[in-house]
Amino acid sequence: MKLGPVLCGVALFVMGAGRGAAEEPVIPPTTEVGGRELVLNGRATRTVWGFRVYDVGLFLEQPATDGEAVMRSDFGPKRVQMNMLRAVDKQKFVNTVRENIEQNLTPAEQQTFARELAEYIGHLEKGGDIQPGRVITIDYVPGQGTVLGLDGSPVGTIAGHEFYHVMLRLWIGRPLQTSIKEGLLGG
Repeated sequence: MKLGPVLCGVALFVMGAGRGAAEEPVIPPTTEVGGRELVLNGRATRTVWGFRVYDVGLFLEQPATDGEAVMRSDFGPKRVQMNMLRAVDKQKFVNTVRENIEQNLTPAEQQTFARELAEYIGHLEKGGDIQPGRVITIDYVPGQGTVLGLDGSPVGTIAGHEFYHVMLRLWIGRPLQTSIKEGLLGG
């Protein structure tokens, strides 16, 4: 199974006229990551030019409204789940991810995490276009790192805890759509 453009559900460009016949996947109120139950902290819908592109949910062990505190919390499991609602072109997705990384990470941070970022972008470039109905998960699993998932199956791991927490900025730092941050932090 290809990872596809699994990560960073930021500022996607819409491709195609509709969702097709796929039923919209649901973001549940709870989930399990690393053997621990997490609760849905908040959810939002990414839109581009008025089209709904994906629903996104943030799962934490305890509800939180402070994004900085969530991004500094290194110990507990976390999940960002994106439920795709529209088809998205792979290359546009990769370009948008790069733009959002540049917006959220300083040049020094990009250098510090160069290996992890290259792995992350490499996964995106290997996959195809994203289709409606796909469920993408980006988990932090203590002791493992960032675990990427597609439709319930793990497809790649990036070791360490710091990378996941830096990548959370794409949703709760300075996302390209402010309502994403507000929704994920319970707004």
